[in-house]
Amino acid sequence: MEQDRTRADAIAEGSIQIPVNDAMGFVYDSKTAEEIVFTYEIRPEHCNSAGGIHGGTLAAFADSVLGGAAALHLPPERYPALAEMKISIFRPASAGMKLTGTGRILKAGRRVLFAEAEITDPDGTLIAKASGTEIPADVPS
Repeated sequence: MEQDRTRADAIAEGSIQIPVNDAMGFVYDSKTAEEIVFTYEIRPEHCNSAGGIHGGTLAAFADSVLGGAAALHLPPERYPALAEMKISIFRPASAGMKLTGTGRILKAGRRVLFAEAEITDPDGTLIAKASGTEIPADVPS
């Protein structure tokens, strides 16, 4: 879907705020026409008792990256509603580590967008991979 301005453009310029990203510390980094990138420095309070990132926090980061990827294909007045998500976690990541989440759309339909996200450590090692189904929805007024 081609359009002049996307929801991802509005996120990049700051005219659309995502409260959960602000609260968790997920930061928009960059985008191209095909991918969006977020970063996240793991906070100690988001870790489990072993000092590694809690799986739910990693899933929340992946959810934000998947939504960002879908935003590349939506106008600003529509938002991606996550319908389902699967995440595979390959290795631990500890407090203070800066993760990079790269999201892209595998298939963009009018009713459903199929997205994937790769989360890597500073060396580019794959920490987790997620896939999800996003449904374009109207922003409530």
